[in-house]
Amino acid sequence: MPAPKDLEPEDSMWDLFGALLRFLRRHDGKTQTQLAGEVHSTGSFVGQIETAERRPSLDFATQLDQATGGTRLLTATATLAYKLTPDPTEWFESFAATERAATRIRTFEPQVIPGFLQCEEYMRKLLRCARVPGARADMWVERRLNRRRLLLASEPPEYWAIVDEAALLRLMRSPEVARPQLLLMLEMIERENVILELVPIETGLHPCMDGAFVLFTVPGRGECSYSEDMSEGSMTTDERTVAEVQRRYDLLRADTWSPARTERHLRDLLEGMA
Repeated sequence: MPAPKDLEPEDSMWDLFGALLRFLRRHDGKTQTQLAGEVHSTGSFVGQIETAERRPSLDFATQLDQATGGTRLLTATATLAYKLTPDPTEWFESFAATERAATRIRTFEPQVIPGFLQCEEYMRKLLRCARVPGARADMWVERRLNRRRLLLASEPPEYWAIVDEAALLRLMRSPEVARPQLLLMLEMIERENVILELVPIETGLHPCMDGAFVLFTVPGRGECSYSEDMSEGSMTTDERTVAEVQRRYDLLRADTWSPARTERHLRDLLEGMA
């Protein structure tokens, strides 16, 4: 095994964070994999943080802090590091690591098609609507397309997606992207590990009006939930919070169309465009 990368804590706040994390982890007698299991992540991601190749979100830094003695040194260091070297997209790294480790992913989207089920044309249309600059848009599209490979792996996670019909109604107002988007959704739901259910508009108000979320099941680590706003996301393993999200999700499923009826609706929309 190669020797750990040498860090320069005096030169970089993130080198300092990595050095502190490595020291606290070893002081507790834990491997990177053992620590990762306690914070719903992966050993490789913890290793990348320790070598300052990746930056943890503040929430994830706090989880690492609590799992290595609760000294608050990691939280304080990460807070100061972000003030000195801000990067608004680093929250995504802990999300992506959890996503890769999950065996089951459940999600609800009230306004857009879920990312795993988006075709490239639809992605780019959304980014143009948000006036995202070209280079950044290309990066986001590439990242999202790469993430979808997770569902196509030899041992993919189980993926459950509930989508509000409002997302489809908005989609159909953009016929130039509606056809490829419907075709991709129909292709993806043919896979045994992908299940799509629709909440029809006729349902009216429902238990998940508060917004989009994702629930992850990670072997040996339990459940965690994730939500985001326009600029960043937040993940939590708090038992009561996760239990409430699960309860709302279960209640919502009572209002959804079955996967078979959802598929028929998608095919009807596609045929109506002919």
